[in-house]
Amino acid sequence: MQAEQKRYTLVHYGLSLLCLCMIWDLAARLMHAPLILPSPADVFKTVFVLSGDRIFWSNIAATFIRCLLSFFISLVLGTLAGIICGISVFMRNFLSVPLSAIRSTPVVSFILLALFWFDSSSVPVFVSVLMTLPVMVTSVISGFTERNSRLSAMASLYGFSRFQRFRWITMPAVLPFFLTGAVSCFGLTWKVVAAGEVLCLPKLGSGTLLQTAQVHLETGQVMAVTLVLVVLSFVLEKLFAFAVFHKFHRGESAGEIL
Repeated sequence: MQAEQKRYTLVHYGLSLLCLCMIWDLAARLMHAPLILPSPADVFKTVFVLSGDRIFWSNIAATFIRCLLSFFISLVLGTLAGIICGISVFMRNFLSVPLSAIRSTPVVSFILLALFWFDSSSVPVFVSVLMTLPVMVTSVISGFTERNSRLSAMASLYGFSRFQRFRWITMPAVLPFFLTGAVSCFGLTWKVVAAGEVLCLPKLGSGTLLQTAQVHLETGQVMAVTLVLVVLSFVLEKLFAFAVFHKFHRGESAGEIL
């Protein structure tokens, strides 16, 4: 039953992609202006040509490394800050204002400011950490607020130590929120890093490829690089989510997972 459901899901995905390509192709034919909207065939042809270029993959790899670096920094800092805020009401209230300010500020503003402070290759990492950190912190805090009050009362009744409460009550409550936050951060990281590269133009990076192609009016290449980034981001995010939640839903305890 589950395998059949997965097959139906894949069919639905395929139909959705087919419809999008048909609409794209129809719009390109009606517009008849490759400089503004190239056809899917032209874009896929450009992707094929670029896939044989070593420099192209070096740029994609540079973006990927920045994404991984910023993701792990956000994961560590966000988890630590979330735990501190979950334990201390004062710290939760104290950090709520800066976190809200970060969430409300356009990412382009942080990118332009960071250009004054860091070199071009570090700006995308810094901005990505800044934008994904509130997501991770909020997710971990949500786990603390969703703890089962009956279990906490039982722990008090049986004289659990602070470590035992954290190990057996808090961690299982926080874990699902932590995993959800990690997956959300991983997906957001790609978008922010690419946007940062477009504006700060590091020596290597997919954003640099996008900006260079745009300046030279190579719309097909802009869409080809964007398509590669979208596919990579989608596939890696799905694989990461599958790896994380598959292990979690196998019935293992929070302690075994962590």
